[in-house]
Amino acid sequence: MTFEELLATRSSADYADFFLPHVAPGSSVLDAGCGSGAITVGLAEAAGHVIGIDLAEDFTDARDYAARHGIRNVEFQTGNVYMLNFPDDHFDACFCHSMLEATDHPIDALREIRRILKPGGVLAAASVDYGGLILAGPNYHLLRQFYDIRERLWRITGSADPYRGRGLRGLLTRAGFSDVVATSKYVCYGTAVAVRSFGIGRADDCQDDWYASASERHGLATGKDLLAMTQAWLDWSESSESYAAFAWCRAVGYKPTSQSLSVGESTCGRRSD
Repeated sequence: MTFEELLATRSSADYADFFLPHVAPGSSVLDAGCGSGAITVGLAEAAGHVIGIDLAEDFTDARDYAARHGIRNVEFQTGNVYMLNFPDDHFDACFCHSMLEATDHPIDALREIRRILKPGGVLAAASVDYGGLILAGPNYHLLRQFYDIRERLWRITGSADPYRGRGLRGLLTRAGFSDVVATSKYVCYGTAVAVRSFGIGRADDCQDDWYASASERHGLATGKDLLAMTQAWLDWSESSESYAAFAWCRAVGYKPTSQSLSVGESTCGRRSD
C-alpha cells in the first residue's frame, strides 16, 4: 500500500476528529506511537508543528511525502513513550492512537506523556475495542476465525489488549489527567472501495510472517486454514454484501494547571498499572 493510499484509509479527519478541535494553528503537537505517520501528516495541516514518534518504524515514506508536498511543520523521530526525549511542559497537545493497547504499562506511558505536556495541555487517546466488532458478508465463519485467532495471539504473546479501549477514561484519570471525557465512534467499511481495501489488507495479514508463524506455532491454525482465510477475505473484498465496522473508544483529558495532584493520582498514588 502506498503512502497516498494510507492517507486515504487513515486520515486525520476520520481518526483524529475528536482531537482536532483542541489543536490551534500555532500549537505544538506530539503524535505518540504514530506508526506510518499518515495521521501525523494530516495533523500538520491544523497545528503549528507536529512531531511523530514510534519505537521501531521506518518513516521514509512519510518524510518523502512531506518533502514532496512542502509540508515543513512535521518531523518524525524514533522514540520510547516510557522515556520521551523532551523537556517538561513542552507540548500543547498529544495524540495517542492505537498505542495504549500495545503497552504493558499504560499508566507509566500516560504519566510520561503528562510530563511533557504544558499545564492545561490536552491528551487525546484512541483504542479499538474488539467487543464492538461488526462483520457481515460471505464466509463469515472464516472472517470471524481470523479475528478470534488474532485476539488469542495478542493475549498469548502479550502484544496487545483487544479490550483496552473501554478502559481509557479510567486510565487517563489514574494517570493524573483532569476533566476526562470518553466517547466511542464506529469506523465503517461500507463502500466498494473501502471493502476492497480492507479485505485485501486482511488477506495480506493472514500471510504475514508474525500472524502465520505464531498461529501455527501455537496450534491455532494450519497452513491450510491460513490459505482458506486468505481466500475468504479476497472473496469478501469483492462482494456487494460485505460490511465491517469497529468500535473505537476515545478519551480526552487535560494536564492540571495547578501543582497539586489530580483526583486520579491522589487516590491511586504512583504505582504502575
